[in-house]
Amino acid sequence: SRIVMDYQIEDYTLFEEWLSNKNSQKVSIHFPQKGEQLKLLNMCLSNAIEGLSQYTERNSKEMSALNELSSLLGFEIPPRRIESYDISNTAGSNNVGAMVVFIDGSPEKRLYRKFKIKTIIGQDDYGSLSEIIDRRIKEYFAAKDESFKELPDLILIDGGKGQISAVKKVLDDYNLNIKLFGMVKDSKHKTRAITAGGDDIQIKANRKTYTLVSNIQEEVHRFAISYHKTSARKTSLTLELLNIEGVGDITAKKLLKQFKTISKVKSASIEDLVKIGINKKIAENIYNYYKK
Repeated sequence: SRIVMDYQIEDYTLFEEWLSNKNSQKVSIHFPQKGEQLKLLNMCLSNAIEGLSQYTERNSKEMSALNELSSLLGFEIPPRRIESYDISNTAGSNNVGAMVVFIDGSPEKRLYRKFKIKTIIGQDDYGSLSEIIDRRIKEYFAAKDESFKELPDLILIDGGKGQISAVKKVLDDYNLNIKLFGMVKDSKHKTRAITAGGDDIQIKANRKTYTLVSNIQEEVHRFAISYHKTSARKTSLTLELLNIEGVGDITAKKLLKQFKTISKVKSASIEDLVKIGINKKIAENIYNYYKK
């Protein structure tokens, strides 16, 4: 391998040796003076400088917003990791929860997680929040999932006093002292304020904080709604499949896992159904059900 550079390095042979060890093969450093390699190098440098400039500008804005938020909420240092939670359901059915994670003011989507509510029946946002926060903390102590290996510096809940009380009780049960606030919406469902359960902290006058908190609230709401729609659709499809003679929960889940949609199940042949492990008699029932 050969690395092209436009400036001299003191004792570059040592640098070559280090790079060769990292690359598991010989690496040599070349200093172009003219030609295509110099043009290529200049283009790479220009792209790197532009990328660094954009990153620095973006990072500066995010840190500025975190500093402003810290001042409003009484943090000694800006919160590095912010987690936000929301609940979504339809009249108490298909209860789900969502967690989004912001690191240094930016969404870290690989750390987002979804929760299917297991212990709450009906519409109970407080109980549902308690469940997912409890599960999240248990996952922290289990230390198996990357998303949960680090506790947040700040938790923002989509809601007010009731939601905060439900979450605080769980945190207190685990003796965790994590800053906790709710994000309050106005009559038009836009972010209006932050609350600790008592008086509201108005944020509209603090432009950077308002933008950051609004983005977090919209993101967790979007993520929760998206998961709820997916869950509701799967439930509806499962109920339709259960109307077919011989199809139980396990078979219905297998069909949806393999075919994804009812339309693909409808177009499947008996042979297609048998190939994925469906009993031939049940496969015939499924085929005939949709060919009526």
